[in-house]
Amino acid sequence: MSEGKRVPVMSPQTRMARVRRVSRTHWSAPPLGTAELERAAQLYRAQRFHGAITLSGLVLLVFGLPLAQVYLPVVSTLRVAGIPASWLIPVLVPFPAMVLLAWRQLRRAERLERHR
Repeated sequence: MSEGKRVPVMSPQTRMARVRRVSRTHWSAPPLGTAELERAAQLYRAQRFHGAITLSGLVLLVFGLPLAQVYLPVVSTLRVAGIPASWLIPVLVPFPAMVLLAWRQLRRAERLERHR
């Protein structure tokens, strides 16, 4: 085994992160003017409000489906193609509903950015 210079072996991502960390210390965000700062604050508040509404819909979906199955006994008696509806609802409803919630939130955020 030859004696030579020791070279650390690391992934390319680690190397890039180290370079970025060194170069990022000299970077600072450009100062915003009064008008831009107020617009950014209004946009942030509006998007946070709409995000809270979307999050409420998600919580209602996640907790509402099991509660509906508990308090609506008719769901456990329904069958679709021989499969109980109480099995199908948790499988088929949440993910499409979450995709719709996310799509709606994205559209609202984009609309707010265009109009504010």
